[in-house]
Amino acid sequence: MKKMKKLIAVFLSALMCLSFCVPVFAEGNTDYTIVNPYESVDWSTYKTYLANLHTHTTASDGDVTLTDMVEAYYEKGYDILAITDHGVINKGWKEDRKTNGVFNKFRKVYPMSEEDYDRITQGTDRDGRGMIDIPDGIEINMAVVSKTHVNGYFTDYGQGEWGIENDYKTAVSMIEQRGGYSVLNHVGDWVNSNNYPERAHDPYYINYFADIFVNNKRSCLGMEIVNSTDNVTRYDRALWDELLQVVIPQGRNIWGFSDDDSEQLYEIGRSFELFPLKENTVKNVKNAMISGAFFSASRFYKTDLAHPFEGDGQVPLVKSITVNQDENTITVVPDKSRDCEKIEWIANGKVISNDYTIDLNDFENELGCYIRFQLKGKGGYTYSQPFELKYEGRVDKPIPASPVPNNIFGKMFEKIYHTRLWAVTSLILEKIEIKLGILPKDKVK
Repeated sequence: MKKMKKLIAVFLSALMCLSFCVPVFAEGNTDYTIVNPYESVDWSTYKTYLANLHTHTTASDGDVTLTDMVEAYYEKGYDILAITDHGVINKGWKEDRKTNGVFNKFRKVYPMSEEDYDRITQGTDRDGRGMIDIPDGIEINMAVVSKTHVNGYFTDYGQGEWGIENDYKTAVSMIEQRGGYSVLNHVGDWVNSNNYPERAHDPYYINYFADIFVNNKRSCLGMEIVNSTDNVTRYDRALWDELLQVVIPQGRNIWGFSDDDSEQLYEIGRSFELFPLKENTVKNVKNAMISGAFFSASRFYKTDLAHPFEGDGQVPLVKSITVNQDENTITVVPDKSRDCEKIEWIANGKVISNDYTIDLNDFENELGCYIRFQLKGKGGYTYSQPFELKYEGRVDKPIPASPVPNNIFGKMFEKIYHTRLWAVTSLILEKIEIKLGILPKDKVK
């Protein structure tokens, strides 16, 4: 018996010794499956094409004719352009468009000539590099005061639709039913997070937008994370990060878009997309929009109001992305022909690394269901789409419950909330707040 106790004591002593000598692998060895939105991109052969997917003309509230607007983008080196007039579907630059009277000041609009169309789409005066027309583009909810605008692409819905106040859902669901695709525009303009940053983290808005993305998985591609000069969208990246944390666990991702929302010629070139493609065709652009194989970019970054940023020159360009599933790493190589000062890897809304190669095992306590990166250079910012992270033991955040009660009082509030009277009253109150100095004028627009 004594011999047995002595053997047990020796065994336990040896085990304790080993616990100090042998590395413990409780942390740092998670096996990640990295869902790469750029998996289809052949970085050695694909070229990057410049795009704007949110553009207005005299067919709605723009002050530039279709021909002049398309020509201006073409002259500035764009390769892809979507005309998205309020309440007017673009059936093609050569086609007639039906306008909506007072909503375009009763102006007569004309299609592009055959000669100009062929020259621009074929690039006959640009070394054969033509600019393609993304068809069936429209900005829906043309008459809402609350700015709940939705861009539709490849859709037949929205012509002449006035829209419902404080309502993104109807337009998105109709596009889903009709087989098109949608993007939520400048949501910060409605959330008013440019004046109240905390609203980007409010359960009501997280619940509201999460519901849209979860219930329209096929068609609602994403949201604008930058619009124009980033005045109203400065906190929409924060809302994007909040939504990613609760929507990705529901089986879908959210792509970030960035566009001029141009109405004037001087507004061209503020925010845009970069598409790495084998060939610049409508089909390839559509597939990339659906799969997330593109980047968003902007010359402007205004999240830090104390130090608003405006780039001078070209934004950083991604030369390649390498995902190593065995090593749990992602490597980003920026194009050396453009300035790139730094990279920021973001998880759960926080910057966790500034290395061009990130080893996920080094950041296990800071990771959730996704990671994304942004590049900063003298010319501006370039944003990747989120990489979903799948792994054993992932703890997912639920979609927060809406603070609006699901009872007769909640339904009554929602009914009133969607009225034009409520929207106009809210707008008037905002103007009064500005006048009284409660809201600084420079923060609103």
